[in-house]
Amino acid sequence: MEHPCYSLDNYFAGDKPCLSFNIEALHHDTPYNSTEMHRHDYYEIYLFEKGGGHHAIEFDSFKIDNNSVSVIFPRQFHLINIDKEAKGKIIMFNEELFCSEILRKELRAYCVDLQMRLNNLSLNASQFTEIAELFVMIENLFGDLNVIRKEQIRHLIKIILLKLMDMSKSRVLTKQEATESNAFVEFTNLVDRQFKEIRFVNEYSEQMGLPSKKLNALTKKYSGQTALQVIHDRIFLEAKRMLAFSGLSHKEIAYELKFDSPSAFNKFIHAKTQCSPSELQFKLTNIYNKGD
Repeated sequence: MEHPCYSLDNYFAGDKPCLSFNIEALHHDTPYNSTEMHRHDYYEIYLFEKGGGHHAIEFDSFKIDNNSVSVIFPRQFHLINIDKEAKGKIIMFNEELFCSEILRKELRAYCVDLQMRLNNLSLNASQFTEIAELFVMIENLFGDLNVIRKEQIRHLIKIILLKLMDMSKSRVLTKQEATESNAFVEFTNLVDRQFKEIRFVNEYSEQMGLPSKKLNALTKKYSGQTALQVIHDRIFLEAKRMLAFSGLSHKEIAYELKFDSPSAFNKFIHAKTQCSPSELQFKLTNIYNKGD
């Protein structure tokens, strides 16, 4: 069965520009059924002041406790059933603009352990108060947005993640987990360095001395995507950054990213978003212009 993968765009339908961040109360109307197994292409941080219900993430199921936090990483399978009496908040943010470079690069080597640690984390009273206060600060800033407040939110999210990493306890990976994790990290690092020049999975598998079939199995396990989808997502991430920040024309971006032609770049963007590069650029630039 193919489970749906939702984007943060789903929260901002109609004529609203796509935002890369959102904060909601625990019981809010979602544009999808969160009680059915699904994935997102963005991060979620659940803060449970009062627990109640169950949260299934990948192959684990957790009882939702008081004073707990759950971080859902992009493309993790999960479903959540929250009791009506439960109380808390949810922060959602996309990886291209909101601080996840700290997860993508510096801490990528620990991605397997990190996800297991942060998927379900119980906090003591003082730890919970510390994190909850940061949520309140973010919510207050979000209520009256401008460019400066958006940058403050970005850094506050980073602080929350760093604090949660510090509060959680690491575990020793098994030999197989360490081997597989290292191979996945090697592949993503290679893609980061070479995605403009190398677009084919077999070229990466040859560099790694790993069969393409095994590489695909690893990327499916740790990212929920095929190896080719990982490569395309890295190209797309760079395209979005360049459309938002570079000041280059679409033609210049196409050639900078090694597309054969501007038309090929347009088709790639449309396949990913159902938008033209101009429409996507409008959405991305409004992330920072909206509310100024």
